[in-house]
Amino acid sequence: MQAFLCATLTGPAMADIITCDLSGTAVQFEIDRSQFAPAIDTQEPARRRVTTVRMDDAQFPAEPIMIGNTMGFWAEGLGGSEMMMVMQADGSAVFANARAGEHLSGTCEVAQ
Repeated sequence: MQAFLCATLTGPAMADIITCDLSGTAVQFEIDRSQFAPAIDTQEPARRRVTTVRMDDAQFPAEPIMIGNTMGFWAEGLGGSEMMMVMQADGSAVFANARAGEHLSGTCEVAQ
């Protein structure tokens, strides 16, 4: 039994890989569902949820979002801007960076 537990616990966490085409811009990020699990102990410190977003040639850290079947991310950009991408259950998605006046829309696919 101990060998089985060690073998399953040491493997990589399974994450959903989201790949999008937003107005011709390639976007990819991962959501590790285990980051959204509730704390086991009330004394446990808050968990930091993080993902790495790739937009064309750029890469930046972001906080993943998962509410039901809606997924996405939120990130702080340069100069205090905020970026947000939301994908609906049907795969339609929107990205906004209000400070830069950037609004993109398109579709995403989820792979595991």
